[in-house]
Amino acid sequence: MTTAVATAAFTRARTRTFWGLLIGYGAFYLCRNNLSAAASLLDAGLHIDKARFGQIASAGTLCYAVGKVLAGPIADRIGGRRVFLVGLYVSAAANFALTLGGPIGVFVGLWSLSRLFQSLGWAGLVQIMPNWFAPAQYGTAMGAISTSYQLGGAVTPILLAGLMLVTTGWQPLFAIPGLALIGTGLLAQRWIAQRPSALGLPDLHTEPSATVATPQIEGPIAWHVPMRKLLSRPGFWIALGLSFSLTLIRETFGLWMPRYFADLGAANAAAVLKSTAFPILGLTGTLLAGWISDRFSGGRRGPVMAAMLLGLVASLVALAHLQGLSAQLGLEPQTLALPLTGLVGFCLLGPYSMVGGGVIALDFGGKDAAATAAGLLDGVGYFGASLAGVGVAALVERAGWSGAWQALAALSGLSVILCIPLWNR
Repeated sequence: MTTAVATAAFTRARTRTFWGLLIGYGAFYLCRNNLSAAASLLDAGLHIDKARFGQIASAGTLCYAVGKVLAGPIADRIGGRRVFLVGLYVSAAANFALTLGGPIGVFVGLWSLSRLFQSLGWAGLVQIMPNWFAPAQYGTAMGAISTSYQLGGAVTPILLAGLMLVTTGWQPLFAIPGLALIGTGLLAQRWIAQRPSALGLPDLHTEPSATVATPQIEGPIAWHVPMRKLLSRPGFWIALGLSFSLTLIRETFGLWMPRYFADLGAANAAAVLKSTAFPILGLTGTLLAGWISDRFSGGRRGPVMAAMLLGLVASLVALAHLQGLSAQLGLEPQTLALPLTGLVGFCLLGPYSMVGGGVIALDFGGKDAAATAAGLLDGVGYFGASLAGVGVAALVERAGWSGAWQALAALSGLSVILCIPLWNR
Protein backbone atom coordinates (compact mmCIF):
# COMPACT_ATOMS: atom_id res chain seq x y z
CA MET A 1 0.00 0.00 0.00
CA THR A 2 1.50 3.34 -1.05
CA THR A 3 1.82 6.21 1.39
CA ALA A 4 -0.87 8.26 -0.38
CA VAL A 5 -3.30 5.33 -0.42
CA ALA A 6 -2.60 4.55 3.25
CA THR A 7 -3.12 8.20 4.20
CA ALA A 8 -6.44 8.36 2.35
CA ALA A 9 -7.58 5.08 3.95
CA PHE A 10 -6.54 6.36 7.39
CA THR A 11 -8.49 9.60 6.88
CA ARG A 12 -11.63 7.73 5.83
CA ALA A 13 -11.38 5.32 8.77
CA ARG A 14 -10.74 8.13 11.24
CA THR A 15 -13.71 10.10 9.91
CA ARG A 16 -15.97 7.05 10.14
CA THR A 17 -14.80 6.29 13.69
CA PHE A 18 -15.23 9.92 14.73
CA TRP A 19 -18.81 10.04 13.46
CA GLY A 20 -19.61 6.67 14.98
CA LEU A 21 -18.44 7.93 18.37
CA LEU A 22 -20.17 11.30 18.00
CA ILE A 23 -23.54 9.87 16.94
CA GLY A 24 -23.29 6.96 19.38
CA TYR A 25 -22.50 9.12 22.39
CA GLY A 26 -25.09 11.73 21.43
CA ALA A 27 -27.69 8.94 21.28
CA PHE A 28 -27.05 8.08 24.94
CA TYR A 29 -29.07 11.21 25.70
CA LEU A 30 -32.18 9.58 24.31
CA CYS A 31 -32.08 7.39 27.42
CA ARG A 32 -30.90 10.15 29.74
CA ASN A 33 -32.88 13.34 29.06
CA ASN A 34 -36.07 11.31 28.86
CA LEU A 35 -36.30 11.30 32.67
CA SER A 36 -36.38 15.11 32.89
CA ALA A 37 -38.79 15.33 29.95
CA ALA A 38 -41.12 12.88 31.71
CA ALA A 39 -41.04 14.70 35.08
CA SER A 40 -44.58 16.12 34.95
CA LEU A 41 -46.01 12.94 33.41
CA LEU A 42 -44.37 10.81 36.12
CA ASP A 43 -45.92 13.09 38.73
CA ALA A 44 -49.38 12.58 37.19
CA GLY A 45 -48.99 8.86 36.47
CA LEU A 46 -46.89 7.56 39.39
CA HIS A 47 -47.24 10.43 41.90
CA ILE A 48 -43.53 11.23 41.72
CA ASP A 49 -43.25 14.76 43.15
CA LYS A 50 -40.17 17.01 43.09
CA ALA A 51 -38.63 15.41 46.18
CA ARG A 52 -39.04 11.83 44.94
CA PHE A 53 -37.98 12.83 41.43
CA GLY A 54 -34.82 14.32 42.90
CA GLN A 55 -34.14 11.07 44.75
CA ILE A 56 -34.47 9.02 41.56
CA ALA A 57 -32.18 11.40 39.70
CA SER A 58 -29.58 11.42 42.48
CA ALA A 59 -29.56 7.62 42.77
CA GLY A 60 -28.94 7.33 39.04
CA THR A 61 -26.24 9.99 39.10
CA LEU A 62 -24.42 8.29 41.99
CA CYS A 63 -24.37 5.03 40.01
CA TYR A 64 -23.12 6.99 37.02
CA ALA A 65 -20.32 8.50 39.14
CA VAL A 66 -19.22 5.11 40.48
CA GLY A 67 -19.31 3.70 36.97
CA LYS A 68 -17.16 6.57 35.66
CA VAL A 69 -14.36 5.81 38.13
CA LEU A 70 -14.43 2.11 37.27
CA ALA A 71 -14.93 2.50 33.52
CA GLY A 72 -11.69 4.37 32.83
CA PRO A 73 -9.26 1.66 33.92
CA ILE A 74 -11.47 -0.99 32.29
CA ALA A 75 -11.43 0.85 28.96
CA ASP A 76 -7.66 1.42 29.12
CA ARG A 77 -7.19 -2.30 29.75
CA ILE A 78 -9.65 -4.02 27.37
CA GLY A 79 -10.28 -1.31 24.76
CA GLY A 80 -12.74 1.52 24.39
CA ARG A 81 -14.82 0.02 21.58
CA ARG A 82 -16.00 -2.90 23.70
CA VAL A 83 -17.05 -0.84 26.70
CA PHE A 84 -18.69 1.82 24.51
CA LEU A 85 -20.94 -0.72 22.80
CA VAL A 86 -21.79 -2.59 26.02
CA GLY A 87 -22.85 0.71 27.57
CA LEU A 88 -25.14 1.47 24.63
CA TYR A 89 -26.91 -1.88 24.59
CA VAL A 90 -27.43 -2.34 28.34
CA SER A 91 -28.69 1.22 28.82
CA ALA A 92 -31.17 0.71 25.98
CA ALA A 93 -32.43 -2.57 27.45
CA ALA A 94 -32.88 -1.05 30.93
CA ASN A 95 -34.92 1.87 29.56
CA PHE A 96 -37.16 -0.45 27.62
CA ALA A 97 -37.65 -2.61 30.73
CA LEU A 98 -38.83 0.44 32.68
CA THR A 99 -42.08 0.44 30.73
CA LEU A 100 -43.05 -2.99 32.06
CA GLY A 101 -44.14 -1.40 35.33
CA GLY A 102 -43.67 -2.48 38.95
CA PRO A 103 -42.97 -0.86 42.33
CA ILE A 104 -41.14 2.44 42.52
CA GLY A 105 -38.07 0.57 43.80
CA VAL A 106 -37.88 -1.33 40.50
CA PHE A 107 -38.07 1.99 38.63
CA VAL A 108 -35.17 3.36 40.69
CA GLY A 109 -33.16 0.16 40.19
CA LEU A 110 -33.61 0.04 36.42
CA TRP A 111 -32.90 3.76 36.01
CA SER A 112 -29.75 3.38 38.13
CA LEU A 113 -28.69 0.36 36.04
CA SER A 114 -29.12 2.39 32.86
CA ARG A 115 -27.01 5.22 34.26
CA LEU A 116 -24.34 2.83 35.52
CA PHE A 117 -23.80 1.39 32.04
CA GLN A 118 -24.04 4.79 30.38
CA SER A 119 -20.87 5.64 32.30
CA LEU A 120 -18.98 3.29 29.98
CA GLY A 121 -19.68 5.49 26.96
CA TRP A 122 -17.36 8.44 27.56
CA ALA A 123 -14.53 6.29 28.93
CA GLY A 124 -14.65 4.18 25.79
CA LEU A 125 -14.73 7.26 23.56
CA VAL A 126 -11.78 8.94 25.29
CA GLN A 127 -9.73 5.74 25.14
CA ILE A 128 -10.24 5.52 21.37
CA MET A 129 -9.63 9.17 20.43
CA PRO A 130 -5.81 9.36 20.99
CA ASN A 131 -5.44 6.30 18.77
CA TRP A 132 -6.66 8.45 15.88
CA PHE A 133 -5.45 12.00 16.72
CA ALA A 134 -2.00 13.42 17.50
CA PRO A 135 -1.41 15.43 20.72
CA ALA A 136 -1.31 18.75 18.85
CA GLN A 137 -4.88 18.03 17.72
CA TYR A 138 -6.28 17.09 21.14
CA GLY A 139 -7.95 20.43 21.92
CA THR A 140 -9.69 20.75 18.57
CA ALA A 141 -10.54 17.04 18.30
CA MET A 142 -11.95 16.78 21.81
CA GLY A 143 -13.81 20.06 21.40
CA ALA A 144 -15.41 18.65 18.26
CA ILE A 145 -16.26 15.25 19.76
CA SER A 146 -17.62 16.97 22.87
CA THR A 147 -20.37 18.39 20.68
CA SER A 148 -21.80 14.87 20.86
CA TYR A 149 -23.39 15.54 24.21
CA GLN A 150 -24.33 19.10 23.25
CA LEU A 151 -26.10 17.82 20.13
CA GLY A 152 -27.60 14.96 22.10
CA GLY A 153 -28.77 17.39 24.75
CA ALA A 154 -30.25 19.72 22.11
CA VAL A 155 -31.83 17.25 19.69
CA THR A 156 -33.21 14.81 22.27
CA PRO A 157 -35.63 17.29 23.93
CA ILE A 158 -36.98 18.25 20.50
CA LEU A 159 -37.58 14.59 19.66
CA LEU A 160 -39.10 13.93 23.07
CA ALA A 161 -41.37 16.97 22.82
CA GLY A 162 -42.62 15.70 19.46
CA LEU A 163 -43.13 12.27 20.98
CA MET A 164 -45.18 13.80 23.79
CA LEU A 165 -47.49 15.41 21.23
CA VAL A 166 -48.33 12.13 19.48
CA THR A 167 -48.39 9.70 22.44
CA THR A 168 -49.93 9.59 25.90
CA GLY A 169 -48.47 8.62 29.24
CA TRP A 170 -44.86 8.35 30.36
CA GLN A 171 -44.09 4.86 29.01
CA PRO A 172 -43.35 5.89 25.38
CA LEU A 173 -40.67 8.28 26.65
CA PHE A 174 -38.66 5.26 27.78
CA ALA A 175 -39.66 2.51 25.31
CA ILE A 176 -39.05 4.36 22.06
CA PRO A 177 -35.70 5.91 23.08
CA GLY A 178 -34.59 2.44 24.21
CA LEU A 179 -35.35 0.95 20.82
CA ALA A 180 -33.68 3.89 19.05
CA LEU A 181 -30.52 3.45 21.13
CA ILE A 182 -30.28 -0.21 20.11
CA GLY A 183 -30.45 0.84 16.47
CA THR A 184 -27.72 3.42 17.04
CA GLY A 185 -25.57 0.74 18.67
CA LEU A 186 -25.76 -1.40 15.54
CA LEU A 187 -24.58 1.58 13.46
CA ALA A 188 -21.76 2.41 15.87
CA GLN A 189 -20.63 -1.23 15.86
CA ARG A 190 -20.08 -1.00 12.08
CA TRP A 191 -18.32 2.37 12.05
CA ILE A 192 -16.07 2.49 15.12
CA ALA A 193 -12.58 0.97 14.94
CA GLN A 194 -10.49 0.61 18.08
CA ARG A 195 -7.27 1.70 16.32
CA PRO A 196 -5.91 1.95 12.77
CA SER A 197 -4.15 -1.42 13.01
CA ALA A 198 -7.53 -3.11 13.56
CA LEU A 199 -8.20 -2.19 9.91
CA GLY A 200 -4.74 -3.12 8.65
CA LEU A 201 -3.48 0.49 8.74
CA PRO A 202 -0.38 1.89 10.49
CA ASP A 203 -0.99 3.12 14.02
CA LEU A 204 -0.09 6.66 15.07
CA HIS A 205 3.27 6.83 16.83
CA THR A 206 3.51 9.58 19.42
CA GLU A 207 5.77 10.20 22.38
CA PRO A 208 4.74 8.51 25.65
CA SER A 209 2.72 10.75 27.93
CA ALA A 210 5.00 13.16 29.80
CA THR A 211 2.31 13.71 32.42
CA VAL A 212 1.70 10.16 33.56
CA ALA A 213 5.04 8.67 32.49
CA THR A 214 3.93 5.07 32.90
CA PRO A 215 6.80 2.58 32.76
CA GLN A 216 7.55 1.26 29.28
CA ILE A 217 7.09 -2.45 29.86
CA GLU A 218 5.73 -5.27 27.80
CA GLY A 219 2.18 -6.41 28.40
CA PRO A 220 -0.70 -4.60 30.13
CA ILE A 221 0.11 -2.13 32.90
CA ALA A 222 -1.54 -2.71 36.28
CA TRP A 223 -4.69 -0.57 36.55
CA HIS A 224 -3.49 1.31 39.64
CA VAL A 225 -0.20 2.55 38.12
CA PRO A 226 -1.59 5.35 35.90
CA MET A 227 -4.19 6.21 38.56
CA ARG A 228 -1.46 6.64 41.18
CA LYS A 229 0.62 8.79 38.82
CA LEU A 230 -2.32 11.02 38.00
CA LEU A 231 -3.25 11.53 41.66
CA SER A 232 0.35 12.51 42.48
CA ARG A 233 0.00 15.68 40.38
CA PRO A 234 -1.37 18.82 42.12
CA GLY A 235 -2.74 20.15 38.83
CA PHE A 236 -4.87 17.08 38.41
CA TRP A 237 -6.44 17.64 41.84
CA ILE A 238 -7.38 21.16 40.76
CA ALA A 239 -8.96 19.69 37.64
CA LEU A 240 -10.92 17.29 39.87
CA GLY A 241 -12.25 20.24 41.87
CA LEU A 242 -13.32 22.02 38.70
CA SER A 243 -15.01 18.86 37.45
CA PHE A 244 -16.97 18.55 40.71
CA SER A 245 -18.38 22.08 40.53
CA LEU A 246 -18.95 22.37 36.78
CA THR A 247 -20.62 18.97 36.48
CA LEU A 248 -22.97 19.82 39.34
CA ILE A 249 -24.05 23.00 37.53
CA ARG A 250 -24.37 21.21 34.18
CA GLU A 251 -26.45 18.40 35.66
CA THR A 252 -28.72 20.91 37.38
CA PHE A 253 -29.55 22.60 34.08
CA GLY A 254 -29.85 19.34 32.18
CA LEU A 255 -32.19 17.86 34.79
CA TRP A 256 -34.36 20.73 35.97
CA MET A 257 -34.86 23.18 33.10
CA PRO A 258 -38.07 21.56 31.73
CA ARG A 259 -39.55 21.76 35.23
CA TYR A 260 -38.22 25.32 35.66
CA PHE A 261 -39.89 26.58 32.48
CA ALA A 262 -43.07 24.72 33.45
CA ASP A 263 -43.02 26.57 36.78
CA LEU A 264 -42.68 29.84 34.82
CA GLY A 265 -45.90 28.99 32.99
CA ALA A 266 -44.85 27.04 29.89
CA ALA A 267 -46.85 23.97 28.78
CA ASN A 268 -45.11 20.60 29.17
CA ALA A 269 -43.93 20.15 25.56
CA ALA A 270 -43.04 23.86 25.26
CA ALA A 271 -41.03 23.69 28.50
CA VAL A 272 -39.00 20.78 27.11
CA LEU A 273 -38.34 22.72 23.89
CA LYS A 274 -37.27 25.87 25.75
CA SER A 275 -34.74 23.83 27.74
CA THR A 276 -32.80 23.22 24.50
CA ALA A 277 -31.41 26.78 24.68
CA PHE A 278 -28.88 25.44 27.19
CA PRO A 279 -27.22 22.76 25.00
CA ILE A 280 -27.65 24.64 21.70
CA LEU A 281 -25.66 27.68 22.85
CA GLY A 282 -23.38 25.33 24.78
CA LEU A 283 -22.43 23.70 21.49
CA THR A 284 -20.92 26.96 20.27
CA GLY A 285 -19.04 27.49 23.53
CA THR A 286 -17.63 23.96 23.39
CA LEU A 287 -16.26 24.37 19.88
CA LEU A 288 -14.77 27.79 20.58
CA ALA A 289 -13.14 26.86 23.89
CA GLY A 290 -11.08 23.96 22.54
CA TRP A 291 -10.12 25.75 19.33
CA ILE A 292 -9.11 29.01 21.06
CA SER A 293 -7.00 27.18 23.64
CA ASP A 294 -5.12 25.32 20.88
CA ARG A 295 -4.81 28.26 18.48
CA PHE A 296 -4.31 31.35 20.62
CA SER A 297 -3.18 30.29 24.11
CA GLY A 298 -0.64 27.61 23.22
CA GLY A 299 -2.64 24.75 24.72
CA ARG A 300 -3.22 26.60 28.01
CA ARG A 301 -6.76 25.87 29.18
CA GLY A 302 -6.81 28.05 32.32
CA PRO A 303 -7.23 31.51 30.69
CA VAL A 304 -10.05 30.34 28.40
CA MET A 305 -11.90 28.60 31.23
CA ALA A 306 -11.57 31.55 33.60
CA ALA A 307 -12.92 34.05 31.07
CA MET A 308 -15.94 31.90 30.23
CA LEU A 309 -16.67 31.12 33.88
CA LEU A 310 -16.81 34.83 34.70
CA GLY A 311 -19.59 35.05 32.12
CA LEU A 312 -21.28 32.10 33.83
CA VAL A 313 -21.29 33.92 37.16
CA ALA A 314 -22.96 36.94 35.56
CA SER A 315 -25.56 34.78 33.79
CA LEU A 316 -26.52 32.94 36.97
CA VAL A 317 -26.81 36.18 38.94
CA ALA A 318 -29.14 37.51 36.24
CA LEU A 319 -31.29 34.37 36.48
CA ALA A 320 -31.42 34.76 40.26
CA HIS A 321 -32.90 38.26 39.73
CA LEU A 322 -35.13 37.23 36.82
CA GLN A 323 -38.36 38.69 38.19
CA GLY A 324 -36.89 42.13 38.79
CA LEU A 325 -34.99 42.25 35.50
CA SER A 326 -37.98 41.11 33.46
CA ALA A 327 -40.17 43.76 35.11
CA GLN A 328 -37.62 46.49 34.31
CA LEU A 329 -37.37 45.34 30.67
CA GLY A 330 -41.12 44.84 30.25
CA LEU A 331 -40.74 41.14 29.38
CA GLU A 332 -42.40 37.96 30.55
CA PRO A 333 -40.07 36.07 32.93
CA GLN A 334 -39.93 32.97 30.71
CA THR A 335 -39.11 35.18 27.69
CA LEU A 336 -36.03 36.59 29.45
CA ALA A 337 -35.15 33.21 30.98
CA LEU A 338 -34.69 31.70 27.52
CA PRO A 339 -31.63 33.74 26.39
CA LEU A 340 -30.17 33.67 29.90
CA THR A 341 -30.39 29.87 29.88
CA GLY A 342 -28.59 29.83 26.53
CA LEU A 343 -25.90 32.16 27.88
CA VAL A 344 -25.37 29.82 30.84
CA GLY A 345 -24.90 26.97 28.37
CA PHE A 346 -22.39 28.94 26.27
CA CYS A 347 -20.28 30.01 29.26
CA LEU A 348 -20.47 26.69 31.13
CA LEU A 349 -20.16 23.96 28.55
CA GLY A 350 -16.93 25.23 26.99
CA PRO A 351 -14.98 24.89 30.27
CA TYR A 352 -16.92 21.75 31.17
CA SER A 353 -16.01 20.09 27.87
CA MET A 354 -12.34 20.63 28.72
CA VAL A 355 -12.33 19.45 32.30
CA GLY A 356 -15.15 16.90 32.41
CA GLY A 357 -13.13 14.04 30.97
CA GLY A 358 -12.31 15.98 27.78
CA VAL A 359 -9.09 17.54 26.52
CA ILE A 360 -7.62 17.91 30.03
CA ALA A 361 -7.93 14.13 30.42
CA LEU A 362 -5.82 13.73 27.28
CA ASP A 363 -3.41 16.44 28.44
CA PHE A 364 -2.77 14.62 31.73
CA GLY A 365 -3.25 11.01 30.63
CA GLY A 366 -1.96 10.89 27.07
CA LYS A 367 -2.39 7.66 25.14
CA ASP A 368 -1.39 5.51 28.12
CA ALA A 369 -4.07 6.62 30.58
CA ALA A 370 -6.58 8.85 28.81
CA ALA A 371 -9.61 6.81 29.87
CA THR A 372 -8.36 6.50 33.46
CA ALA A 373 -7.93 10.28 33.67
CA ALA A 374 -11.35 10.83 32.10
CA GLY A 375 -12.94 8.31 34.45
CA LEU A 376 -11.52 10.02 37.53
CA LEU A 377 -12.47 13.50 36.32
CA ASP A 378 -15.97 12.48 35.30
CA GLY A 379 -16.45 10.26 38.34
CA VAL A 380 -15.64 13.03 40.80
CA GLY A 381 -17.75 15.39 38.72
CA TYR A 382 -20.80 13.17 38.90
CA PHE A 383 -20.44 12.65 42.63
CA GLY A 384 -20.95 16.41 42.71
CA ALA A 385 -23.75 16.14 40.18
CA SER A 386 -25.63 13.73 42.45
CA LEU A 387 -26.48 16.84 44.48
CA ALA A 388 -28.38 18.21 41.48
CA GLY A 389 -31.28 15.92 42.34
CA VAL A 390 -31.95 16.00 46.08
CA GLY A 391 -29.82 19.08 46.77
CA VAL A 392 -31.42 21.36 44.20
CA ALA A 393 -34.90 20.03 45.05
CA ALA A 394 -34.31 21.00 48.69
CA LEU A 395 -32.95 24.43 47.70
CA VAL A 396 -35.93 25.17 45.48
CA GLU A 397 -38.38 24.09 48.17
CA ARG A 398 -36.65 26.31 50.73
CA ALA A 399 -35.47 29.37 48.77
CA GLY A 400 -37.15 29.11 45.37
CA TRP A 401 -35.40 29.05 42.02
CA SER A 402 -33.73 32.38 42.81
CA GLY A 403 -31.96 30.84 45.81
CA ALA A 404 -30.79 27.88 43.72
CA TRP A 405 -29.30 30.15 41.03
CA GLN A 406 -27.55 32.27 43.68
CA ALA A 407 -25.93 29.16 45.17
CA LEU A 408 -24.72 28.04 41.73
CA ALA A 409 -23.35 31.54 41.03
CA ALA A 410 -21.25 31.31 44.20
CA LEU A 411 -19.99 27.88 43.14
CA SER A 412 -19.07 29.32 39.73
CA GLY A 413 -17.06 32.07 41.44
CA LEU A 414 -15.05 29.42 43.30
CA SER A 415 -14.43 27.69 39.96
CA VAL A 416 -12.89 30.88 38.55
CA ILE A 417 -10.44 30.88 41.46
CA LEU A 418 -9.53 27.25 40.76
CA CYS A 419 -8.56 28.19 37.19
CA ILE A 420 -5.78 30.52 38.40
CA PRO A 421 -3.21 27.77 39.26
CA LEU A 422 -3.82 26.29 35.79
CA TRP A 423 -3.20 29.61 34.06
CA ASN A 424 0.26 28.83 32.66
CA ARG A 425 -0.08 25.04 32.59
